[in-house]
Amino acid sequence: MSKYRFGKRIGKEGTLRVGASALIYDEARERILMTQREDNSRWCLPGGGMDPGESAAETCVREVVEETGL
Repeated sequence: MSKYRFGKRIGKEGTLRVGASALIYDEARERILMTQREDNSRWCLPGGGMDPGESAAETCVREVVEETGL
């Protein structure tokens, strides 16, 4: 059963931003390309936020180039 809660909304003034991530395999499809974040040193897929007017594919390509140089 659902419960409704009323009161101050945490995300009321939040902004939603579309993002994209790229999954890149090696030729044998045994390994994937990951990047290490600078802010918390965790490993993640290359990706990021979409710019206005950009497609998901364009976002993936731009972010991979920015983050890996490939």
